Amino acid sequence: MKNIIKSSKSLRLAILSAGLVLGMAQHSVYAAPIGTASGTPINNIAKLSYSVGSVAQNEICSAPPTVALPNGNNLATTTTSGSVCTTASPGAFNTTFTVDNKVNLDVKEKNTTFTTVVPGQQAAVTTFTVTNTGNTTQDYQLDGNYTLSGTTALSLIDNFQPTACTTFVDVNTNGVFDSGTDLTYINDLASGDTKDVLISCNIPTAQINNDVAVVQLTATTLNAAGTPGSALANTLGANTAGVDVVFADPTTTATTPAGTDPGQTVADGKGVALGVYKVVSAVLNVKKSVKTVCDPINGNVNPKDIPGAAVQYAITITNTGSASANLTSLTDTIDTNALFNQKLNSGSAAVASVDSTCAEGSASSLSATGFGAVKGTTAAPGYTAPGIAAQATTAGATAAGQIVTINYTSLAAAGITPPVVLASGDSITVYFNAFIK
Repeated sequence: MKNIIKSSKSLRLAILSAGLVLGMAQHSVYAAPIGTASGTPINNIAKLSYSVGSVAQNEICSAPPTVALPNGNNLATTTTSGSVCTTASPGAFNTTFTVDNKVNLDVKEKNTTFTTVVPGQQAAVTTFTVTNTGNTTQDYQLDGNYTLSGTTALSLIDNFQPTACTTFVDVNTNGVFDSGTDLTYINDLASGDTKDVLISCNIPTAQINNDVAVVQLTATTLNAAGTPGSALANTLGANTAGVDVVFADPTTTATTPAGTDPGQTVADGKGVALGVYKVVSAVLNVKKSVKTVCDPINGNVNPKDIPGAAVQYAITITNTGSASANLTSLTDTIDTNALFNQKLNSGSAAVASVDSTCAEGSASSLSATGFGAVKGTTAAPGYTAPGIAAQATTAGATAAGQIVTINYTSLAAAGITPPVVLASGDSITVYFNAFIK
């Protein structure tokens, strides 16, 4: 908690930092210094008033015992009561000492919650803050630990390791690490100020919903001289006349597993915090079912799967994950012993039933495209073959020979507007008919 500006160079840097507040506010927080700056001299001079033989004498200003004065005595320096002793007064010398460097810092996970990522995400960023709670401008070495298998933070347990991780200060504020521009250390952080530190990692494509990776940031206090500065060490032994270094960072009790503080070690000049990546992804299930619609012998009453019979396929996609999924396309190759049918004869204009002859008609059985579709919030919606006219698709589903293609980016039906986005808990079914050869 006590670091101070020790040189004119540091002072100039502090003034420059103050001028950059507006441009860097999103990554730095500037605050009032904490405590008296290290290197600050504490000076004072005492003044003695006295009389000899009831006659007031000139007042005497103090000097340290080590200062030799003329004739071995302090000289009378003032002649009027209430005057002030200064170093300009004859025989007056400051008794002085210098404020030492009290090193302290605070490292925290910035958002106090996990960072949501998806499988395969590149350069996923989780953010920490480093605050200089000492009394001197300091540099900080930044070290990330990305292999913490089994570690618990925010009540989540690490079960995978991210890749290509980098720990840095985002100098150009673009959210990604730029070698040669961004810094891998904190430079000249003034007392009371806070700097954002980013950890950026790639998330493997193999990860699934609710997977967790825990990462750790360690900031180590350095001398502010240099880029970055050199290591600091506690001043051992007796207090010196110069600027001593005192590590004052306290020990803390770990807040994990529910929090992000793994516990701080007392007086080591370091701060540590944990961050969490949590995979929040869609989990898609694809189920294909078939139902016999009619046959040429039994019609639509207890039909059997004989040559000439019609069947209806239904392909249902359900999202049981935590994130929405943007569906693109699906292809289905029909067995060569069956034939996609667009014109199964219908027993009504609403195509809600099938003619008992189970014959190919002159009109489409489901729609102009021969497909029907419905979207809902149930896990596995059911349908009465061959569906109803309101579910007829108008675009996005085609058949060419034995290959059926469903393009969800253009699929359109009642209540379905392309492109198809499947939210958590939603499902969509596309269905079509075929004859058994």
